[in-house]
Amino acid sequence: MPEFTGERVVPELVDRDLLNEHLARYRFAANLIQARKKPVLALDAGCGLGYGAAELARAGASVTGTDISDDAVADARQRYENLGIRFLAAPCEALPFDPAAFDLVTAFEVIEHLERWQDLLTEANRVLKPDGVLLVSTPNRDYYTESRGAAGPNPFHVHEFDYREFCEALRAVFPHVRVWTQNHAGAIVFSPPDAAGNTLEAAGDSEPARAHFYLAACSQSPIAANETFAWVPSSANVLREREQHIAKLTGELEQKDAWLRETMQAHAELQLTHEALNAELVRANTWSEDLTRELAQRKERIVELQNEHDIRLTWIKDLDAQIESARVELERMRTELAGRQREAQAAIDQLENTVIERTAWAESLNAEIAEYRRELQRIGSSHWVRAGAKLGVGPRLRDGQ
Repeated sequence: MPEFTGERVVPELVDRDLLNEHLARYRFAANLIQARKKPVLALDAGCGLGYGAAELARAGASVTGTDISDDAVADARQRYENLGIRFLAAPCEALPFDPAAFDLVTAFEVIEHLERWQDLLTEANRVLKPDGVLLVSTPNRDYYTESRGAAGPNPFHVHEFDYREFCEALRAVFPHVRVWTQNHAGAIVFSPPDAAGNTLEAAGDSEPARAHFYLAACSQSPIAANETFAWVPSSANVLREREQHIAKLTGELEQKDAWLRETMQAHAELQLTHEALNAELVRANTWSEDLTRELAQRKERIVELQNEHDIRLTWIKDLDAQIESARVELERMRTELAGRQREAQAAIDQLENTVIERTAWAESLNAEIAEYRRELQRIGSSHWVRAGAKLGVGPRLRDGQ
């Protein structure tokens, strides 16, 4: 089933009065079919889910239904496959049929949905036989605008008509046009269980400006029908329907009262929750204010620490510069000390060599002196020397020499 938007009629989903409002147009068409007294080939253009095409078929016509929606066509085939109706997807502005193919074309509540609405009229004229009839309906723009009120324009409608424009548009294509007003009126019905016929007194409100809808019959040939048509559906027992509706509303009211009590209870619980949340919010706001103050203090401390950090960073940079300078000086002193150490080591090595040489020289000299002393001792112990000494001849020797 296509998505239900409220615009396309789905019989089991819409209000019964709304459905009857649409069905009444097809009953009007069925009355024409039965009055022709011969087989009728009918086209329901913009057939939707096919409920109207089914009414035409039950009236004796051989019916073809077209709709722009593939989903609607598929649903219509499933619903009314037993009635022999042919359904196919096709736009009303370009009907896929030969000229003069139909005795009757119905296009109910379709024209206001079309951008190229003139093409609907010319296409209907093309596929109708010379004595064929187009039945076309549309809402009265003036009444429809007033009834929708604050809801504004119908978003599904492209072009709406008042009475004068509707008549002029039809007569621009068809030489013979008759227009009926359609209003949903109440009626008092006297109906015996075994009725043999119907007598209808139905003047109705025929003033075009006050009409809910317009329904027109258009043809290339004169149109005989000009009588008032009224359809009283079998479900139209207004008092019973009102009582049933009142009972339904009473049940709905009781349900709504129960919902209201539940809503009030839920509201009371929500109020308590709201008050608790407000108290929690106050506590949270107080905590937030304390936190804000603490945050401000911490921000001030961060600024102080940042300043202190900047000062210490400057001091560290200065200290790094001093350390670098000291490191360079230390390296220089180390280099200088290493040079001096080498010089001192060379001097020490030279002194040690001198000491060694002088020690060797002294040892050599001591050895030489000892040798002289031994020689002198030998000389002194010589008998000749002693004899010369006594004689006063020779060198004078000290004792022990």
